[in-house]
Amino acid sequence: MTGRDPAHVSLMDDEIKNADFDDEIGGEAAADRDEHLLQTFKIRRSYLYRCVITAAFGSLLLGYDLGIISGALIPIQKEFHLSHLQLQALTSSILFTSVVGSFIAGYVSDKFGRKTGLLAASVIFCGGSVGMSLSYSFTALIIWRCITGIAVGVGLVICPIFCAELSPRRMRGALTSYNELFINVGIPAAYFVGLYLRGEPNDWRWMLGSGAIPSFVLFCLTLILPESPSWMLKHGHAARAKATLMNLVSSEESSETRERVAKLMEKEMKEDMQSQKAMATWSEMVYSPSNRKPLIVGTLFAAGQQLIGTDALVFYSVLALTHWGISEQKALEVTLVMGMLKLGFTLLTTFVVDREGIGRRIPLIIGGTGCAIGMLIVSIAAYQNPSTASSAALIAGILVFMSSFGMGYGPMCWLILAEIFKGPFRSKGLSLGSVVNRLCSFLIVATYLSMVKALSLGGTFLFYTLVCLIVLGFTVAYVPDLRGKKLGVA
Repeated sequence: MTGRDPAHVSLMDDEIKNADFDDEIGGEAAADRDEHLLQTFKIRRSYLYRCVITAAFGSLLLGYDLGIISGALIPIQKEFHLSHLQLQALTSSILFTSVVGSFIAGYVSDKFGRKTGLLAASVIFCGGSVGMSLSYSFTALIIWRCITGIAVGVGLVICPIFCAELSPRRMRGALTSYNELFINVGIPAAYFVGLYLRGEPNDWRWMLGSGAIPSFVLFCLTLILPESPSWMLKHGHAARAKATLMNLVSSEESSETRERVAKLMEKEMKEDMQSQKAMATWSEMVYSPSNRKPLIVGTLFAAGQQLIGTDALVFYSVLALTHWGISEQKALEVTLVMGMLKLGFTLLTTFVVDREGIGRRIPLIIGGTGCAIGMLIVSIAAYQNPSTASSAALIAGILVFMSSFGMGYGPMCWLILAEIFKGPFRSKGLSLGSVVNRLCSFLIVATYLSMVKALSLGGTFLFYTLVCLIVLGFTVAYVPDLRGKKLGVA
């Protein structure tokens, strides 16, 4: 990759050397020059991507469990002779305790650091995966899934915090979206593993136990991960924070440029944390007037992302398709395609979310509209008698919904939560948003089979269609676009 024009670099270095950059000196020209530098300095992408991808493995754990349990449900149901209520309890238990993990993640990441939180999540998930694979009773399986859920909640909260705090402003949207991107890497990876292992002796045990592999990878990568510079500044490790920030600037830049960029990013972080004041208490989080709008918009949007029925399709797609008369093998293949499409559209959004003229709202509105259309197709198909045509429509609706979700609500939820809260509120805001998101996911997964029993498959998805329309209207009316702005500035 080529650097900037040498004449341009020389001119910029001369400006840096000749200017007084003391924080006391202001002025429009100085501010414009600093902003230009932040928008144009050459980023050391290898270092940045290594850090962000490592943190994003914390989100991959959720995606892997979402995918692997879908393929394991039928053999587990046969081995333990589970009722539909027991099956709901088994499936949703990990989501319930992920709420606990989300709650404690804010405290753990503020007190002990983002890196420590990720290490803890990897150890807990690894232990939980092994425990599930060795379970010989329904009770033991539920307990180990609950333990695993704590790790899922911690990882979901810390990943977007770390990515938002480390990423240069002009790349923050794309890199914070890695949270959802890696959830969607985990889902098809798990679908593929499930498809490969299905039919083998003790297949569901191998499926659930395989979760130890990505968690072990996360542990090893996190050992060499730097701490968040924002957290280090908050806890008095200014020298370490500066070193991390300088590592974000390419070695092709001059030492003066690297120093200045690090100083400017550090200044932004200090402003973001209100000159290193203590993090907000939960009381301040809820009652502070300056946080009222971010709190309401962020938590309602986090709730809406799940209330549209996303995880009902992710967890129960194999069951839904087999109950419709589609073979289990074919259903597993459909879930793999579903996971790949969701991943592909999430990648697309990641590439365009920081581009001028696109930002956050356009993917949200297009994706939200597609979710409503896809869910409506599923509902109409489910009201028909099983046939080749209705089965094709059912599959098409599921694929349209998941592709649209991958484009909009999926990656945008965590990005909006990471951006909308100011520094003192961010950890707790993301933690609260994740708690609300996981509670709504739990609600959907814990009631889906009962809703189908009461309302029929078509009625259940018609209900989700109406929720899709409500969430789309809320998004258009209230969700802000913070592309290129400082964190917490609406």
